[in-house]
Amino acid sequence: MQGLPCNCFASRCQSRRCHSGTKRSGNLRPAIGMLDALDRVVPEQDNGEGSNSDVLARDLRRFGEPAKQELLRRAVGNHPGWRNVAGAILADWGTWTVDDVPALRAALVMDHGGWVARPLGQIGSPNAIHALVEDLSEANDVENQTGFALSKLGARAIPELMPLLESDEKARLADQVIGEMKPLPIAFANTWAVLALDRQKPLAERVAALRGIAALGPAAEPVSIGLHLLLADNEPEIKKQADATLTAVRDPIVIQRLAKACQPHAAKYDFLALDSVLCLSTIAEFGPAGSAAGESLMPFLASENQAERAYGILTLGYINYTPAVVKIDEALDSKDWRVVYAAVWGVGWLGDQNAAAKLDKLATSYWLVELRDDAAHVASALRSPKGRLDRASWKANDSGMPIDPTFLITGGVRGRRDACPGNLWQWQEEKFKIQQTGGVNAHALRLWNGDVAGELVGTDHGEWGGDLTWIPGEGVPVVLDRDNVRGMDYDNGGAIVIFGLAHLGFNYGYVLRISRNADGSWAQTDIAHLPGEPGSWTRLKSNRIAILTAGRVVVFSSIDGILGVASCVK
Repeated sequence: MQGLPCNCFASRCQSRRCHSGTKRSGNLRPAIGMLDALDRVVPEQDNGEGSNSDVLARDLRRFGEPAKQELLRRAVGNHPGWRNVAGAILADWGTWTVDDVPALRAALVMDHGGWVARPLGQIGSPNAIHALVEDLSEANDVENQTGFALSKLGARAIPELMPLLESDEKARLADQVIGEMKPLPIAFANTWAVLALDRQKPLAERVAALRGIAALGPAAEPVSIGLHLLLADNEPEIKKQADATLTAVRDPIVIQRLAKACQPHAAKYDFLALDSVLCLSTIAEFGPAGSAAGESLMPFLASENQAERAYGILTLGYINYTPAVVKIDEALDSKDWRVVYAAVWGVGWLGDQNAAAKLDKLATSYWLVELRDDAAHVASALRSPKGRLDRASWKANDSGMPIDPTFLITGGVRGRRDACPGNLWQWQEEKFKIQQTGGVNAHALRLWNGDVAGELVGTDHGEWGGDLTWIPGEGVPVVLDRDNVRGMDYDNGGAIVIFGLAHLGFNYGYVLRISRNADGSWAQTDIAHLPGEPGSWTRLKSNRIAILTAGRVVVFSSIDGILGVASCVK
């Protein structure tokens, strides 16, 4: 059973072969001998592994029904590893009848979300579907074989999924399964709309019907017009779910409310501005149908938080709000690569022919090669017969991870540049090596603030966060920033402080200058936003700083910000 894990709700599990085989009485002893021989490789614990199960199923099917029953026995045994292996082999067995449902259900109870969900899905009888939904209700998500089997059953599973849609706790499980069905069970949309509007029906059933429509997504938008009445329903639960459903199907009636609730409010140095990216992405998913929200979203283009500004540019461009084109064109001149990235795509979606010359310049001279490539691509689209960049879906799937155009901002620039084995770099005429500074989780600089001496202390605790704190020799410490400090250095009476983190889907870095005011308070000045988590760095003789980030060495100064990328001396 060696190979890649495949206990998942993913496309690589969908191509598993099913062998029809021939059922015959057979002799159990050879089958037992073959299974006992596997004891040497079956792990003690259930590791979800299922590779080579089709080969084993093919060999064991020769021994007929007794071999299948022996596997079913092991699938409910006390050995976790054998429960998984037996289930994986049974998933490829291929010959099942409704009489097998009780034994398969018992095995699934022992291994929730396990391989035997597939045979139940192949049988597809009411009892088999009931067993699968029962198992799904015990799960925390649908990323398992039970979710996969139910999604493949399609419309046949809908009646059994309705009770889950009635549950506040379990509705999301049914929602995800329905959303994965191909084809979508769109035929239920009208029935659910009628049910949701029927005030004589139980409240739970009406809410479940609205959740079912929401699970269908934009495909159900044609039936949503009748649901507008429910936005003023006397039942708070119906009113709330109707709003969520109309949002899920991208009905334009909700766009103004979404826009008014989505306004810039992030602090200037909140690098991720997550509240804004979430609400703006919801609006962006409406595409051009969301252009009615444009006027309400224009304040994002003036936000002091540059991440928030970039999210606003991407959204306004994607929903085709043409009055924003002038300000988005101006954003191509920003010193922040995130804003430039957003503006490149924004002018492309809006078909801003006047931006072509700026894009040409960016394509030949911008310091970030990924943005040079983007600028060249968009400039070409603007000069094409269409005169604009085609809109792909706002949300896409990349190696099982949902991403959208804001991902480059929150997730950083991905991909490695060429390695530099000798760690010898050159910026203009200056050659240098990057000092290795990894593993340091605390930094301090002795400074004066007015007449008070003290220390500027930065900490880095990774995913648990860090902070930058002024600790005076006398008086109370003051926290200046709450983020991981990756390094700091003196700079004209103040300090340059490098912040950043790479954890889960987040990957970012930025540099601030911290200096004292006349009244003893501290001022922060934005110096540079990096394309990823900051690594080791060094101060150059020219008083510039070179830092490893996103697989390259970026050079910046406290006066001019990012100057460019150093080259490797080979």
